[in-house]
Amino acid sequence: MNHAVTTSATGVQQAEACPPPRLDRSQGPARLVVDGDPFLVRGVELHNSSPSAAGSLAAGLRSAVAANANTVLASVTWEEIEPVEGRFVLDSVRSVLEEARAAGLRVILLWFGAWKNGSSSYAPTWVKRDWDRFPRCVLEDGRVTETLTPFAPGDLDLAAFRRVMEYIEEIDAEHRTVLMVQIENEVGLLGASRDRSREAQKAFAQPVPENLRHVLSSQDATTVPAGLCWSDLPGDPSARDEAFMAWAFASHIEKLARAGRSVSPVPFFTNAWLDSEIDLDIPGFAVAGGQVPGTYPSGGPLPRVAGVWRMTAPTVDLFAPDFYFGQPDTVFGDFLTMSGGLFIPEMRRDAVGAGHALLAIGEYHALGVSPFGTDSADLPELAELSDVYDLIRQTESMLTLADGTPAVTRGFHLDDATPRVALTMGSIVLTVTRWAPIGIDAAGTYGYGLIVAQEEDVFLAVGRGFRIGFTTTDPAWQIGLEAVTEGRGGPDGWKAERRLNGDETAGGTAWMHPQSGQTSASPFPIPAHGDHSGISRCRIYRFPSREAPALD
Repeated sequence: MNHAVTTSATGVQQAEACPPPRLDRSQGPARLVVDGDPFLVRGVELHNSSPSAAGSLAAGLRSAVAANANTVLASVTWEEIEPVEGRFVLDSVRSVLEEARAAGLRVILLWFGAWKNGSSSYAPTWVKRDWDRFPRCVLEDGRVTETLTPFAPGDLDLAAFRRVMEYIEEIDAEHRTVLMVQIENEVGLLGASRDRSREAQKAFAQPVPENLRHVLSSQDATTVPAGLCWSDLPGDPSARDEAFMAWAFASHIEKLARAGRSVSPVPFFTNAWLDSEIDLDIPGFAVAGGQVPGTYPSGGPLPRVAGVWRMTAPTVDLFAPDFYFGQPDTVFGDFLTMSGGLFIPEMRRDAVGAGHALLAIGEYHALGVSPFGTDSADLPELAELSDVYDLIRQTESMLTLADGTPAVTRGFHLDDATPRVALTMGSIVLTVTRWAPIGIDAAGTYGYGLIVAQEEDVFLAVGRGFRIGFTTTDPAWQIGLEAVTEGRGGPDGWKAERRLNGDETAGGTAWMHPQSGQTSASPFPIPAHGDHSGISRCRIYRFPSREAPALD
């Protein structure tokens, strides 16, 4: 986090502003560029209230360091920033940046403003108590919610957010500790597909904005004529309602993004509470899910309303999934398509989350990931995450080629539902299965990894608990292992440590990464060696499938 220094004519050193972080889409999916180089976010998100006190913030930062993270995601809240209307208190912003910087961490700030998790719990008291001036969303049965309606006149948290962004530029331009800023958190309406407040009903009776007619026509494969009101849109009423709410929430977030962009170049994103293939109902906790808008926050930035969000909020750089449930390949792929880049600001902190991190980075070119709530875990709970982040730290420089272009990578996460994957890299097919000692069933275990194509016929593997067999799309040839070398990485690249062969390559037939510290007893009398750095290189060679016919 060094900043540039120049010397004035009088000989006094003066600090210059560092180049701001930016998203680069010139060579494919968005990459975060920091200090001129690609930056892969190894993030952890602190619990919501941790940044509000010095002790809990310090503990959270220690957990981030213990997890081998390079970035902490921390909240800044409207109620703290603007406790009295028009008076801004910015101590919380300064403390997060200064403490994170001292710990050697970058920061992604999370703005908990008008909405957080489908509610408005972080609005200041002067907003909460003035329901006439700040009306709430109303459900279909007439009940008033605690969610501020996005249809009311006024700017809600706009002034506070703009002041935060101004302050970031004032105190952080020399350091660029802040990499990105999340605007609001999991916006949407729970309990109904759309808001029925007086303000919302007036908007619902108005014509669909001209710039959304084509989007909605494409979405439903029907033509939306000019002047047609939201209430008269054909098709599924719940889909219409969700698009209506998406337009409303996206309109407000775009106002904040434009205000923030006018004073700061830092990238912006907003995150989504996902819909789910299953109904989620956890007693005592406000978690919802399903396929009907309102069982999840209706109007949030989901792929099903991607066109509405992209058109209405063009200043938002990324739309990001909070991923705890569901099919990772579907979710990661859909959000990569939605915003041209993938960032996961919330995910599981366990072995499953660690595996999903490598899948997201290797297969979907994620610019970063961030498991949630590491500050409430003890060190054993973070073992897999800390290990994976250390492996990424050692090898992240190898994800970019010498000419600055991204390396060709594949990623995978194996479990009982997906025990095998076939990854094609050029003409080579890598069949990946879970690793287990001889005589041990791999059921119930995880395997996860990232494969990098380094040269022709040379691959780097990062991860745990898998074995890889090679074939080729050319039936005339077979693939053999020429050499497998275990080692470590770092800023200067690859460092070989141990040549692997024999039992460690299944007699030269498989490239293997045992699970971390695997020592499981096996009924087979010959033991398997489970010690492995989690990083290795494999060079393959080709040999004929059949013997050439003898010459007469």
